[in-house]
Amino acid sequence: MEIELKYLLNDNLAKDRILSDGHLLEIKDPACDETVQMKAVYFDTEEGDLRRLQIALRARFENERVVVTLKWKGSAHDGLHVRGELNVPAGPEFVHSPTVDIFKGSEIYDELLAAVADKKLVPVMDMDYVRKAIQVDTGKSISVVSLDEGTIHTSKGDSDILEVEVELYSGDQEDMVALGGELAAKYNLVASDKSKYQRGLELLGVI
Repeated sequence: MEIELKYLLNDNLAKDRILSDGHLLEIKDPACDETVQMKAVYFDTEEGDLRRLQIALRARFENERVVVTLKWKGSAHDGLHVRGELNVPAGPEFVHSPTVDIFKGSEIYDELLAAVADKKLVPVMDMDYVRKAIQVDTGKSISVVSLDEGTIHTSKGDSDILEVEVELYSGDQEDMVALGGELAAKYNLVASDKSKYQRGLELLGVI
């Protein structure tokens, strides 16, 4: 399960201030600062079978490692996204020969297999962005606050990525929401109910 807040930045200057916010510096784990170069490729059948089931299948290069992620259904309201999520480490060859069998044994595998059957998975979009992230501990919740900057690429156009995410790792969800609200008020952040993938699908004109 993934629980996160997603915000868009209106003020380009805020991107240089958010992760050095005074409150965040007080509660962050100094050993968990991270800058990651992300290259993500999203897959579906040519008929869009996964999309129709509200399933996103992604292979993402995170610096030197590759992680294959499945996200499904869930809800998004006032920037709070709650959805199923499953992450599996993989090799770079997955991008060239993607298969749902990597999720064999999971709770959603049978649904995946029924949707895809013997159809080929093809890339539908890709993204390049840099993620700068810190881990924070309020005493009630542990979350990762990240800043993503880059580009969504589709066959029908591109879109910039400049957003802040606050993802709950453990503890109280309402506490995490309060922290996100504090940052939103300070830095004029705009709550977003759209994932990067949804924004790409809009560019493609399929939703």
